[in-house]
Amino acid sequence: MSNQWCPRFRRVLVAGAAIVGLAGLPAKAQQVTNPSPAQAATDVEPTSPISASFRSQNGVSVRPETVRVFLNGREVTSEAVITRDFFTYRPPQPLPSGRHEVLLEFTNTQGVTRRVTWSFTVGSPVRASIDLVDHNAGHRPLSAGEILLVTVKGTPSSRVTVYLIQDGRQVQTLQAREVSSGTYVVNVLVEPKDATREGIVIARLENNGQVRFMTAEQPARLIEGAGGGIQRLAAQEVSATTTVPSLVPQITNLRDGDRVAGPSFTLQGTTAPNASVRVTVTASTSVGGILSAQQTVMNQTVQADGQGRFTITVRPPIPAAGTVYQVNLTATSGSQTSPTVTLRLTQQ
Repeated sequence: MSNQWCPRFRRVLVAGAAIVGLAGLPAKAQQVTNPSPAQAATDVEPTSPISASFRSQNGVSVRPETVRVFLNGREVTSEAVITRDFFTYRPPQPLPSGRHEVLLEFTNTQGVTRRVTWSFTVGSPVRASIDLVDHNAGHRPLSAGEILLVTVKGTPSSRVTVYLIQDGRQVQTLQAREVSSGTYVVNVLVEPKDATREGIVIARLENNGQVRFMTAEQPARLIEGAGGGIQRLAAQEVSATTTVPSLVPQITNLRDGDRVAGPSFTLQGTTAPNASVRVTVTASTSVGGILSAQQTVMNQTVQADGQGRFTITVRPPIPAAGTVYQVNLTATSGSQTSPTVTLRLTQQ
């Protein structure tokens, strides 16, 4: 099959142009819009799903039971989800680097068979790495009531965990937050029970199934030897150390680039306890494959609870497949305001 259609249908266009029919005559037809990855897209993630929307024109629409999906000449129809409005297919394994071609074959409600093709290029996969693990308990022991601050630098948009091994007798597992691209922070209050003569700080970073570990060069000392001569952080220094990183809002149930389904979606996140989080959501729809002007679908403030957790539901007025939502979050607590955190979601 793949050796037959490729040369013959190079004239078929995607997203908004008239499709050339089998007899070589221009014909208005059901359009395939919002291809994802986009036509000629580069540096596509190896695990990206493949999808497109169907749009009726002049009363003509796709018969979903006739849709066939091909990737690089191999039919994957049985592995795809196909509806009257869209199709989506997620390759079972990450796609290799290089060019990939998608072909859709379908029959419309007038009984005419059409074919549409587009291509994209998968970039080299992200190689997970940790560049730095540092903490503030190496030069002197921290006292009870001070803040242990651990900083990890590595591959952005990763999941980072810090393990504190205390004198070989117990392990604390601490979740890190990404406070800026590739910079992760853990801050915890030191308590009397945390007395540690030699603590080993180990960072674990996970990205796209790749896992990396790195150990801090200096051991961490907590409380051991701390007395009247130990310098304690001033109250405002403690506030600056702990509040600013924890104030940065983080969405915990979705990640940048995820797809959402249905007439609404929920954002769950964390910030500083009792902070106010301004949530702004704009939607960009596609007409004929071209993104339209942005429309604001939410501009609302939500209050975090005593543990810093917040939840808000977004209900777009027209949740059309392929719509791209840009979510901006900014948290405020007292006189402090966090940097703006942004993630993009796509309507399935």
